[in-house]
Amino acid sequence: MTDVALYRRLLRQARPYWLHLAGLFGIGLLASPLALLNPVPLKIVVDSVLGTRPLSPAVRALLPETVAGSRDALLVAAVGLLLAVAALAQLQALANKFMQAYVGERLVLGFRTQLVRQAQRLSLSYHDSKGAADSLYRIQQDASVIDKIMVEGIIPFISAAVTLGTMIVVTARLDWQLALVALAVSPPLFVLSRLYRPRMRRQHRHIKKLESSALAVVQETLGALRVVKAFGGEQRET
Repeated sequence: MTDVALYRRLLRQARPYWLHLAGLFGIGLLASPLALLNPVPLKIVVDSVLGTRPLSPAVRALLPETVAGSRDALLVAAVGLLLAVAALAQLQALANKFMQAYVGERLVLGFRTQLVRQAQRLSLSYHDSKGAADSLYRIQQDASVIDKIMVEGIIPFISAAVTLGTMIVVTARLDWQLALVALAVSPPLFVLSRLYRPRMRRQHRHIKKLESSALAVVQETLGALRVVKAFGGEQRET
């Protein structure tokens, strides 16, 4: 199965939770303006409190004339803005974690329900050849991957891409050469990730097979614990 087909199936699986995913995406997008507001208080202090530069028209329009004309009042306003931005950033992170946990658990629960139904529809010969531990491992362990892909993968990736694009635009407007230097690291990272991806995928699948086989041994041993103890086979089973 290709990556495109896999992502299509995941998107169909997550279709009942589109509103939740949209809310999670919206909360993630709030990180972009908050990240851009972080240097504003420091800029006000350095340029207009410690320095002699006038306030920018946008900042001056938001502040009363009495605050903009006094360095002490401007320092207090900058500290208040810094605290407000930090508090909003923490609230955004808290809301993001809450939505991630809620949506992720709902996705995993729905996916596990489908896997259990599919396991019940499979023939007895399949379970005899594969063993019940393989189905149990897929239901318990592999099903949680949908949370990591949809909630912890795709949504944060899009939000991070928007934040990166916004910062690149701002940096390019300030100094295009600096923006070019910052972007120079992106092509090598992309090429290296594409080169190592097949190898990491093969190793991951091999590890999953080993874990499934280990779970099968544990399940068979505990399921036949009376027989194992009767013949003294504890050491051989471990």
